[in-house]
Amino acid sequence: MVGLAARLWVSLFLPVRPSWDGVIYERAARQLAAGYGYTLRMYDPGWPWADLPTAFYPPGWPAALALLKLLEGPLWLDLVLQATLGALAIPLAAKIGGALAGHRSARRAAWLVALWPGGWLISASWMGEPLFTLALGLAVLPLIRPSGARPGKLGLSSLLFGFAAYVRPTALAIAPLALVARAWTGPSRRRRVAVSLVLTAVALVPMAPWMARNARRLDAPVVSSNGGANLFVGTLGARFQRIPTELDCPPGPRELARDRCRRDHAIERIAADPTHWLTLSLAKVVHTFGYEMGPALQIGSGLGWTPPEERPEVVALIVICSAYWLALLGLALRSRGRRSPRRVLWACVFGVALLHFVFLGGDRYHLPLVPLIAALAASAKTTTRRSSQ
Repeated sequence: MVGLAARLWVSLFLPVRPSWDGVIYERAARQLAAGYGYTLRMYDPGWPWADLPTAFYPPGWPAALALLKLLEGPLWLDLVLQATLGALAIPLAAKIGGALAGHRSARRAAWLVALWPGGWLISASWMGEPLFTLALGLAVLPLIRPSGARPGKLGLSSLLFGFAAYVRPTALAIAPLALVARAWTGPSRRRRVAVSLVLTAVALVPMAPWMARNARRLDAPVVSSNGGANLFVGTLGARFQRIPTELDCPPGPRELARDRCRRDHAIERIAADPTHWLTLSLAKVVHTFGYEMGPALQIGSGLGWTPPEERPEVVALIVICSAYWLALLGLALRSRGRRSPRRVLWACVFGVALLHFVFLGGDRYHLPLVPLIAALAASAKTTTRRSSQ
C-alpha cells in the first residue's frame, strides 16, 4: 500500500501534462478509442499522409490506455492507471526475490521497489515504462521457479515475452538470453539449450496478428519500424538526440523505406569509423546504467519547465534517483541465493545492455529492470540452504 499511495500522491498532486513520447502515446490512445486506427496521425495530425498506418512504435501501451479513453473521463485517470501498474511491480519483485533467496529476500525486494523514487516519478507520466516493467517481470517469473527449465515453463515464458513485445520490442532481445540462461543447468545441458532456443520462436506467436497487419498494410511483417532510426541515433551520440535534418532521410508516407534508408546511413557511419562506434557504444551502456535522471526530467517536462535540467528541484530529484539506483545496482552485484534465478536475472540485464550497446543509450531504458535488480539486491546479505538449481 505504501508504494501505491506514494505513486498516486505524486501522480495526482503534481499538475503534469503529457510530454516526450507520452504526447504521442496519449494522442494514439485517443485516436484508437475514437476508431481512427493506429496511424501516422499520432505523430502529427497535420501531415498530408496522417491517415496512413504506422508501426514505428508497437501498439501495446496506447491500446491499454485507449481502454480508459473509451470512458471519456478526465486526464488524471490515465495517471491512476500508471500508478497502479507501477505498484503491481512491488508484489512481482517480492515473488522474484522469494524464488531467489526465500521469504526475507521477498520482503526486502518488495520494499526496495515500493520506495524506489524513480518508480514514483515515472508514474506521473504517459510513458510506457510501468506497463513494460510489469510485462517483463511476468515473463521472467516462470523461469525462476524450481521447475523453470521444463519445456512447458520455457514455452510459457516465451509467450509472455511475446506479449511484452507489444509494449517494447526489447522483450524479444531479452527472451533468448533468459531462456538459455535458465536451461544452462543440470544434466543434458545441450538438449535443454537447444529446446530453449527452439521455444524462443514461440515469442513470435503472440506477435503474429500485429506482424500480419504490418505485412498487409506496410508490405513487411515487422515488429516495429524504428530499428534503422535507433541505429542511426546511436551513431550520433551516447544519449538520444534528434537526427539532424541535413543528415536524415527525407520524410514521406513510406515509413519502412525511410527506416531502411536510416539503417543504411547508420551502417555507413559505423563502417567509416568502427573504432569510434565501439567507443561510443561503450558510452551508451554507461549512459544506460550509470545514473537515473529520466524520471526527474520527465516530471520537469510534464510540469512545463523548459529546460527541466536547469531547475534545482529537478537536479535534486536526479541526485536522489541516481543514488538509489546505484545503491541497488551495487547490492545486486553482491547477490546470493539460487544460481539459476540469478543467472536468468543477469541474462535480462545483459540483454538490455547488449541492445543499447548496438542501438541508442539512455538511463530510462534500465527502468523496467529495477524489480529484477531489486530482487538481486535483496539477496545480497541473504544466505539460503535451498538447493541451487
